[in-house]
Amino acid sequence: MSHQRSRSRWWRLGLGLAVAGTTGAATLAASGVPVAAAATAELPSYQVRATGVSDAQAAALAKAFGIERLSRSQDGSVRFADEKGFLDIPSITVGETGKDEDGNPTVGSVLDEEALARLRPIDADKALSLTREALTRAGLYPEQARPTVGHTTLEMVDAKGEQTVSAALDTTVSFAFNLNGVPYEGPGAKVRVGFGPDGTVTQLSYSTRVLVRGEPVRVLDTEAGRERCAKAMRGAVRIQQADYAYAAPALDAKLDRIEPSFRCSGVNVDGSAAQITFVPAAVDAELPEVTPSPVPPRRQTAALSAPGIQAYGVVDVGSEGTGPCSGLPWTGTNLASFNGQFTSRGIPVEFSWLNANAWEQDFKDPTYGGDDSNWTDHVDMTYWQGHGSPTGFSFSGCSSNDDTFLANTEARWGNGDVEWMSLFTCLVLANESGGQRWWQRWGDAFDGLHQINSFHTVSYHSASHGGTFANYMLRTPFLWWNKPMSVRKAWAQASIDDQPASVVWATMGPVGPGGLVNFDDYFWGKGSVGPDVPASSLTGWWYISGTS
Repeated sequence: MSHQRSRSRWWRLGLGLAVAGTTGAATLAASGVPVAAAATAELPSYQVRATGVSDAQAAALAKAFGIERLSRSQDGSVRFADEKGFLDIPSITVGETGKDEDGNPTVGSVLDEEALARLRPIDADKALSLTREALTRAGLYPEQARPTVGHTTLEMVDAKGEQTVSAALDTTVSFAFNLNGVPYEGPGAKVRVGFGPDGTVTQLSYSTRVLVRGEPVRVLDTEAGRERCAKAMRGAVRIQQADYAYAAPALDAKLDRIEPSFRCSGVNVDGSAAQITFVPAAVDAELPEVTPSPVPPRRQTAALSAPGIQAYGVVDVGSEGTGPCSGLPWTGTNLASFNGQFTSRGIPVEFSWLNANAWEQDFKDPTYGGDDSNWTDHVDMTYWQGHGSPTGFSFSGCSSNDDTFLANTEARWGNGDVEWMSLFTCLVLANESGGQRWWQRWGDAFDGLHQINSFHTVSYHSASHGGTFANYMLRTPFLWWNKPMSVRKAWAQASIDDQPASVVWATMGPVGPGGLVNFDDYFWGKGSVGPDVPASSLTGWWYISGTS
């Protein structure tokens, strides 16, 4: 295959992000030292010798980690999440609490404080030792990759912001990969292990390719890389950095070659952090021609109410996002992947607005001149993709109805229908920013809303996160596996699959009277759902976050 054909194919695949790991033949450096532009005119390419693990290797992983049943996907990846132990928060069910606005029964639960106090997650040294021993026994330890130890953490505050709970729930080991000192990131380079407090494995991801060093590729310097990033993002993003990297698409992208890229990061015109994207670094690579699709006028969706009229009674979802107009090429594909999981199961997608049809007022409460009661707060879940910041998310470059930035102070969600606001954007749930904690920025957005799912860090652009997230929530059990996940666990696992280890996902929710919490809401019809907590009944908030 020629260089040009290889690069063209890479672009057509897009990046449904995750990190491609390697085993065996690839040369990996753990230093992570960036390559200086002035010191090199070439970077190596890498040939793909094998993709994923074999059935025998998957069996060896299961035996080494003590996992009774471990399924290997068709693409050769292994993903395991223990039904109970994965991201478990001890809680006590207190019984039915009535019905929601659609007439669905709700079940209340409260934090089991005594059980939480007994949790003692294993320390970093033990987690590293257990991981090395198990992966070595399976013959799959990535010797030159860099392991990092972290914890999934739970924090709770009362209505005055006084911390009532701070606890680690598990211990995780994630590997960061490099090729010859250059970061190697994406869904195809993922090794992550999660341990419960008793040392048992509660989560395992292994998604890698076997690579061998190939012929060199002449690359642009980083200044020219910034120009290429800006061009690829259609000038919608002010590029701050263009670092050399290798992109590792998910294993179902049938690649035979990995070539050097630039990892593009920056901000858009209103200062919102841009989702990170990749562009090819080769001197002779060509960016694809992007012809903007015509934007048809928005229409009122029949299933939605006329303005000012509340009409519920159906389980439904909606999606919105900014795509090429904000420099994000794969948003339309990602929204379609989310939508498709619901429509294939007969659940209506009442609206899906992209680019100029995605409006800020769809997320803004009527108190502030918005129209969310007919759109994002008129469905049970809304999924969004675009650029964001700790205080909101951006429509800049795409639409200005009625302005270009949805601020946290303009959001009041759940006084209509929405239970779960899932925001695939950067930094919205940053633990602290500008002297304000997560609850100070977003606590007032909860007025019946159950959860905001988003990220503590900058996220990477994706063509498939939405579909992965939806599938984990909606999937149908088969024998002992494939059971649906709760909403927050589905968000976490989709982000683990899709994002590099440096990305931290997060979920927050309200605490109601008597300590009612909805940690473990399932999507309707897949398990229990907690009650709405109106703003007038809030007694605090909870926040859970962890590494991808």
